[in-house]
Amino acid sequence: MELSFHPSLYLGIILTMGLSWTIVYLLVIYRSFKDKMCGMPFIALAFNTSWEFLYSFIFPMKNNLMQNIINRVWFGFDVLICISFFLYGARNLKQQQKKWFPVYIVAVFAAAYSLLHSYHLAVGLAAMTYSAFITNMVMSALFIDLLLKQQQIAGQSAGIAFFKMLGTLAASLVLLTGYSSFLQITGLVCLVLDVSYIVLLYRLYQQEGLSFFARKKRSTRLASAS
Repeated sequence: MELSFHPSLYLGIILTMGLSWTIVYLLVIYRSFKDKMCGMPFIALAFNTSWEFLYSFIFPMKNNLMQNIINRVWFGFDVLICISFFLYGARNLKQQQKKWFPVYIVAVFAAAYSLLHSYHLAVGLAAMTYSAFITNMVMSALFIDLLLKQQQIAGQSAGIAFFKMLGTLAASLVLLTGYSSFLQITGLVCLVLDVSYIVLLYRLYQQEGLSFFARKKRSTRLASAS
């Protein structure tokens, strides 16, 4: 499937995608330090941070200074999220497991970066787009996995879920302008996973008696009515 958008509409889609993901980063950082729980699944964080570093400093885009600046800003956000994981990621581990925590971090980062770097060397510039969407798809699945495992909303929020879904939707629309069917299917899978994540998160909000949008306790009258 291939569509063409009016230049103004296309620019709007690109801006929506970039702004949505920037908001996701900021909200994840806020909730991670406020709730003292890293708001992004670590494996997804390792791949995302490695991707931002790779395409900010090792293989920056030629003749696209703005995208390089955006990638570097997002890399800075990733570093802050990584710090939250270093601070809070081992809190629920047993004492025997905690001594392996630094080894686990180094091993996962080394694996993530090595895979992305070698993939770029094997495929070329196309690896930038393919690895970005594959990473996003894995991240969407891991957000659901994280929510199901912890069964609480700490580190998560309706804003993170909504803007991640919106950014994915915008990216999926861009894929309809001539990208491969593989990428288009990847974008669709991401969107389905993100919507599923919103539904699961909404149910947890209800279980905790919180308003989905205000993150506050619902009034007694509303709670009894529901």
